[in-house]
Amino acid sequence: MIVGVFSMKDDFRLKEIEELARNSGYLIVNKVIQIRKTPHTSYLIGPGKLQELKDSLRKYGIKTVIFANELKPGQYFRLQRDLGLEVDILDRVLLILNVFDKRASTSEAKLQIELARLRYTLPWARELVRLKGFGSEKMGFGSLGGYPYKAYLSFARRRIKIIEEKLESMKKKQEKTVFQRKKINLPIVALAGYTQSGKTTLFNLLTKEGKVTGLGPFTTLETCARRVNAHGRSFIVVDSLGFIDEMPQLILDAFHATLVELRLADLIVLLIDASDAPSTIDRKLKGSLSIISEIGGDKPLIIAINKMDLIGDSRLENSVRLAKSLAPSCDLVPISAKKNVNVDFLLKKIVEKLSMQSS
Repeated sequence: MIVGVFSMKDDFRLKEIEELARNSGYLIVNKVIQIRKTPHTSYLIGPGKLQELKDSLRKYGIKTVIFANELKPGQYFRLQRDLGLEVDILDRVLLILNVFDKRASTSEAKLQIELARLRYTLPWARELVRLKGFGSEKMGFGSLGGYPYKAYLSFARRRIKIIEEKLESMKKKQEKTVFQRKKINLPIVALAGYTQSGKTTLFNLLTKEGKVTGLGPFTTLETCARRVNAHGRSFIVVDSLGFIDEMPQLILDAFHATLVELRLADLIVLLIDASDAPSTIDRKLKGSLSIISEIGGDKPLIIAINKMDLIGDSRLENSVRLAKSLAPSCDLVPISAKKNVNVDFLLKKIVEKLSMQSS
C-alpha cells in the first residue's frame, strides 16, 4: 500500500515512491493519496484517510504500508499503534535505504546504509519505549532482528559509534588515494547527476568498463575510478552516487565517503536526461546544482544533456535552452552515451577545461 500527502494532485514524489517500491520487490496493491496544504500533525494523513487506509488493509490483507513522505517519530508510533504490530511501516527514507541495501556490494556501502538506518530509526525507537505498554517486545526493529526496543536502543548507540569510526578511517584512506592521484598530475573528473541519468553508461563508454546498468534507481552506490586517455591528456573518471529529489540529509551525511569524490574533483560533468519533461528537467537541474554546491563547492562544471537519441531536434533545443537559463556560465554538451553520439566532443571540452586549470 502506498500512502502520500501532497499539496497538488500530480506530485513527482508519488511516481518516485512507486518506482522505488517496485525496485525493492513490492507489488503495489492500492494507494491512499490525500491532497492538503499541510500534513496532519498526528498521523500525516487526516482521520478520514486513516480510516480508508485501515479498510484497505483489511480488504486486501496488506502487510506493508509505504509512505511517500518522511514520518516523524510521533506519527510513526501512532500509525503503528492504530494499524497494528503485524503491519510493517516504511517511509520514504527507509524505502530508499532498502533499495540501497539491495544494491550494496562493498563493506563500505553496507556500513553507510546501516549507519543511516540506525540514525534515522533511533528516535522512532525512543518514542516507542517512552510510551509504556506498546511494542515493548516487538522484535526485529530496523531490520536488525532479535532486539526488543530497550535492548535495541543500547545496541544502536554502540553500533553507531563503531560504524562512524570505521567510516572515518575509510574516508581518510580515500582522501589519501585522491591526493596521491593529484601528486602524479592526474586530475579527477567526477560524473554526477540524478539516478538513471546515464552516468554509469557514460562511465563504461569512456573507460571501457562493464559496470552493471539498468537495474533501476541507485545502481551505483560505490564510487569507481578509472584512468582515461583522450586528446593527449590523461585523467581519472569517477562514477558516483546518483541524486534524488529532496536528498535526505542523513543519506548525504552517511555517504560522505562516497560523495567526497565530488568535493575533491577538478571538474564535474553533470548529466541531465533530455527525455524528461521540461518541468522535470527544471526540477532535477536545480536540485543537482544545489547538491553539487553543497558538496563540491564552486567547481568547474560541464552539463552533458544525455539521451538526445530519444528525442527530436526541437525538444533537444528546448532542453538546451532551459539548461542554459538555469546555468548560464556552464558549457552545455548534448550527447547520447548509449549511442556514443557527440561523446568525443564532450571529451574535448573536458580536456579543454582541465588544460585551462593547469595553465
